[in-house]
Amino acid sequence: MIDDKVKVKCPKCSMMFRERAQNLRNGFQTNCRHCNRLITFDTSSEDRNIRRALLSAREVRIAIEAARAKLRGNAAP
Repeated sequence: MIDDKVKVKCPKCSMMFRERAQNLRNGFQTNCRHCNRLITFDTSSEDRNIRRALLSAREVRIAIEAARAKLRGNAAP
């Protein structure tokens, strides 16, 4: 089973929290769980941690889809 959450580091308080990879896409907004700052995920962001979270989320989504495709391939008679 692949973990579907990605670690995100808040640009304001530097605390880590986890967000579902399915949610983390370009333009997605969420509040930091610790300081309540609104974080906007954008691929052109200057914050390296935001770009890293988006890249990790994309990799997780690809891995999940590959696992599902493999499972569907094995289920066929």
